Amino acid sequence: MKPFKILLFLLSVLVILFIVSLFFPEQGIHINERLSLQFISPDEILKPDTFEYADISSIISQSIAIHDSMPSGDPVFSNEEGILLDTIRADEDSLRIKVHRIEFPGGDSTLLYPIFRQLRKVKSTGELIRIMHYGDSQIEGDRMTSFIRYKLQGRFGGSGIGLQPLVSLYGYQISLKHASSENWLRYTAFGNADTTLGHSHYGALGCFARFTPHSADSLSPDTVIQEAWIELTGSGRTWSGRAAFHQCRIFFGNNPEPLLYKMYVDDTLVDADFLAVTDGLEIKEWHFNQSPAKLKFSFYGEVSPDFYAIALDDEQGVAVDNIPMRGSAGLVFTKIEQDMLKKMFDVLNVKMFILQFGGNVVPYMVDNYSYYEKWFTGQLKALKALCPDIPIVVIGVSDMSTKEKDRFITYPNLENIRDALKSASFSAGCAYWDMFEAMGGRNSMPSWVYAQPPLATSDFVHFNERGARVIAEMFYNALIYEYEAYLKNLK
Repeated sequence: MKPFKILLFLLSVLVILFIVSLFFPEQGIHINERLSLQFISPDEILKPDTFEYADISSIISQSIAIHDSMPSGDPVFSNEEGILLDTIRADEDSLRIKVHRIEFPGGDSTLLYPIFRQLRKVKSTGELIRIMHYGDSQIEGDRMTSFIRYKLQGRFGGSGIGLQPLVSLYGYQISLKHASSENWLRYTAFGNADTTLGHSHYGALGCFARFTPHSADSLSPDTVIQEAWIELTGSGRTWSGRAAFHQCRIFFGNNPEPLLYKMYVDDTLVDADFLAVTDGLEIKEWHFNQSPAKLKFSFYGEVSPDFYAIALDDEQGVAVDNIPMRGSAGLVFTKIEQDMLKKMFDVLNVKMFILQFGGNVVPYMVDNYSYYEKWFTGQLKALKALCPDIPIVVIGVSDMSTKEKDRFITYPNLENIRDALKSASFSAGCAYWDMFEAMGGRNSMPSWVYAQPPLATSDFVHFNERGARVIAEMFYNALIYEYEAYLKNLK
């Protein structure tokens, strides 16, 4: 073929492509949820692409581990490479330029004073107080919570990793190795709840476990003795010995007949007895002079009780629970029987709630999220009705990305969901921490994914362990900023 004809052919192709670009839909042609056809537009050809991901360099450089009046013998936290992180004392002046502040309805930071009063006196009273961190999959595996726990226990005392389901829901936990027999059944108030239960006694974790199926007729003449077991071992990844615990409590209920248990500490049988018959909430507890390296329970019975939780705590100080609810939008608390829930909160001596939800609403795009604001407000008010003097801090949704052509952008509805959460928080008299803005705002998640080393996973939704630690540190700094301001006001 002659060069002229080749040139003519190429020019014809370019003209055809240009004409196609003039009429091709700007948003592409949607095939299905995973596939759409895109075509370059004339503007993209003629104008330079000025799109940039958010610059988070200053956020990361300012996010430093704060040495906030910790005992001098407590090692400073280091990262996986053993690089010691910079430290400063956490006082109001040093934090001011680094902290993305917690927001309050009407600017009233005294909302947090009840928990601050508890923290200030906890060492002198010898009391065990509890902070419960509820959230969606962003906190699974003790991500975020573990760092908040480490810092609070380091400053105010305490150890142990707090409440756990008897059977791991997700099979991964930074702070604990959790094994169990295969005959356990799990029931949750969130996700695909079992509508045949006939009750809503899920407890403070919103779930319970059994080793025999639930039945309206729990006692059958043909039943045989069933055995089930759980084994808990330290992961070795909890900072500065904070996994050590000196008391263990099992929360159970709906137990129609005495249930034999055996408890093994470091493979030695140390206790065998029966769990009491009850149709309400019961607690069995043990105390240890030395924290067990491994704890195993075996259960034997014809009918299983409902096991709500196991608590691994110190005798005093601060306990911080990690309570992930995969797939939940935070609309679960009113689905749990309220009298039992209140009793469990009271027994656990809960002094603060942290609620971190919203991410599971993002994929469902609508023009208005007033429905979610209303529903979430209802959940907050339900918690406050149960525990009227306990402050609640809502951590808002993080940035989340969807792919547009060859780049990742913030979901177009995300800020509307953020605003709905904030408005709900203020309407219910709760504090709000804007994680979306704290991490850099619009189009910041790709910057966390592409950071070196990465701070988020390739789904452009979830932080990895390193990133979860960074964002948890930012929240902790914001909380301690308010605490330091509270102390200053006392003078």
